[in-house]
Amino acid sequence: MGKVQYNETVLANIVSRVEGYVERLFVDFTGVEVKLGDHLVEIYSPELVVAQQEMLIALESSRRTNLVESSTRKLLRWGLTQEQVDELVQNKKIHERLTLFSPIAGTVIEKMVVQKSAVRPGDVLYRLANLESVWVYLDIYEFELPWVQYGQTVVIKSEANPGESFTGRVWFISPVLNEETRTIKVLLNISNAGHKLKPGMFASAVIRAELMADGKPAPTGVAGQWSCSMHPLVLQPEGGPCPVCKMALVQIPGTPASAMPADDQLLLAVPVTAVLDSGVRKLVYVERSKGQFAPMEIVTGPRTEDSYPVLSGLSEGDKVVTRGNFLLDSQFQIRGLPSLFYKEGQAAANGHQHGGASPPASPPTNGVSPSPATPASGAKPQPHEQRH
Repeated sequence: MGKVQYNETVLANIVSRVEGYVERLFVDFTGVEVKLGDHLVEIYSPELVVAQQEMLIALESSRRTNLVESSTRKLLRWGLTQEQVDELVQNKKIHERLTLFSPIAGTVIEKMVVQKSAVRPGDVLYRLANLESVWVYLDIYEFELPWVQYGQTVVIKSEANPGESFTGRVWFISPVLNEETRTIKVLLNISNAGHKLKPGMFASAVIRAELMADGKPAPTGVAGQWSCSMHPLVLQPEGGPCPVCKMALVQIPGTPASAMPADDQLLLAVPVTAVLDSGVRKLVYVERSKGQFAPMEIVTGPRTEDSYPVLSGLSEGDKVVTRGNFLLDSQFQIRGLPSLFYKEGQAAANGHQHGGASPPASPPTNGVSPSPATPASGAKPQPHEQRH
């Protein structure tokens, strides 16, 4: 499970830079959609009037070039736009009121100002968020972490949008584990052009990780590209400065998927129904000859949709029992032979082995007729899925 949050990189605060009084509110309630450059509030400021007068006085003397530049910088820092300053220089008309404009296109998520109120420098008037993209924070259990990688594609769904899915990528994995829940926060960036995902909504996610022959996750497709350590959302095919902070981009380590040999993408797998799992060890029954079966302990990777990747214990072409293996295992237990819960056999576990020949490794099944065994095969497995 995960929770939809604001994209923190596109939040903006509208702050008063001068002391004055709010004369007019163009945006007077929360939730209003504004465009880049829309006017938000109008403030009367005596300080602003004085600063404009200084600008006009400096313009009257051609010798006061430095004073003109200083006055221009002051007006821009106090919130006037370059167009307003140019109009002052051209028309020599002082603006008694300062209009603040929206620096981004977005939604007003907080309003902290009322009409005719006094404001001081640093007072936050509005808080805006661009909802064209949102973040989803997933809680990943620590045993799932090895299968989650930067750049992986994730599909999420929400109850508010039944039958519809949204695709995003893993852009950040928290370096800190929550000791209470034993989970790690994983950040997804989701395109939200229709604003269907609302901050605060819960969402479920499916992370698919293809596995290679050694059981490790396959490349996600971003290895070899360039990103910024401060802004992981930046992803470019070539190096250079970060478009956000101008820091040098670093290359993402790893082998590109296109450079992986085809053999490395083949993984031995068996059907889920073939594996008996005690919670401590996993076992399959292998057909040695017609009617003769032997238990084989295996080591598997994480379960996929309908199969287990086999890391050790089987070879390609081994025939494994896919149905009737519980009955077969109970026969082995009754005879005191090695089985799922008795690795050395029940007689050995009870201390009644007094010598003599060991039981045969592949005894007859005494009439047990499991379905035809299915050969283990080296094939590209179904993607491993983790649902949250």
